[in-house]
Amino acid sequence: MLSSSAELLARAQRENYAIAAFNFHNLEILQAIIEAAEAEKAPVILQITPTYLEKIGATAAAAMAREAAAAARVPVALHLDHSNSLQWVIWALAHGFTSVMIDASNLPLDKNIALSRQVAEAAHATGAAAEAELGHIGGVEDSVDRGSADAGLADPAEAAHMVQESGIDALAPALGTAHGLYTSHPKIDFERLDKIRALVSVPLVLHGGSGIPDNMIQEAIARGINKVNIGTELKVAWTRAMKEALASGTTEPWKAAVKAREAVREVVKYKIRLCGCGGKG
Repeated sequence: MLSSSAELLARAQRENYAIAAFNFHNLEILQAIIEAAEAEKAPVILQITPTYLEKIGATAAAAMAREAAAAARVPVALHLDHSNSLQWVIWALAHGFTSVMIDASNLPLDKNIALSRQVAEAAHATGAAAEAELGHIGGVEDSVDRGSADAGLADPAEAAHMVQESGIDALAPALGTAHGLYTSHPKIDFERLDKIRALVSVPLVLHGGSGIPDNMIQEAIARGINKVNIGTELKVAWTRAMKEALASGTTEPWKAAVKAREAVREVVKYKIRLCGCGGKG
C-alpha cells in the first residue's frame, strides 16, 4: 500500500530500528524491492533520483512505482531522492510521491534552510513528507563525483537550527559516509551522530549505505539513525547477474531479467533484516 514515509519513520524512531530505503533504476530492480519487502513483511521506502527519472522517462517511472507501491501487501513510501531543484519536488508531488528530498547542502546554511522550508511547505500541502541534507556527503552518485566524504561534516548546532527553522520531517546529516562504492574503509563519526541525535527531534537518515560494514550500520541505528539509503549495491547485484545470464547464451530478455531480479531481491532481503524493519509491515 502506498504510505507516508513520515508514518513509517515515526514508528521506526519510537521502536529504535531503521527503514531500509532502496533506489530503483529500472523495472527489475523495482520489482525485486517490492517482492523482497513482501517476503520479509517489511515497510520500505522506494526512491528514485531525478537523473533516473530522466533516463527511464519521468512519467513512466513515477507511474510504475506508484502502481507497484499501491498494489504491495506492505507499506511502501515513494520518495524523490536527491533533488536539487524545487521544480522536481513540485513535479514529484503532483505525480503521487509521498516523500521528497531537497539537497541544497552546497548552499550556505541560510539558503539551505530557506529552500528546505519551501520544500517542506509544498510537501505538507499534499500530505507528503520532506527530507533535507546538511553537510557534504561525498562519493559518486549517478556518475556525478561529489568529492571527498569528509569535506564537510554536519555541525550539530546547525542541524538543530535547520530542523527548527525549516519544518522538515527528516534530516540527512553528513557523518562521513559516501555515495557509490567505497575506495577505502568507510567511516562514520558516531560521536557527531550522538550530538545531533541529542539536539534533533526528527528521524535521521544515513545516506551512502551501500558497502558500509554491517556492524557500523547496526551501531548507527542503535545511536538514532532511522532510515538507511541503499542504491549502489542493487546496481552491482543486477549487473553481475545480468552478465552471467547473458554469458549463458540466452536470447530471451525476460530470462535474463528474472536472474537479475532474483539477485537484487536477495540483497534487499538482507538489508531489510540488517535494518531491523522485517516484520514491521
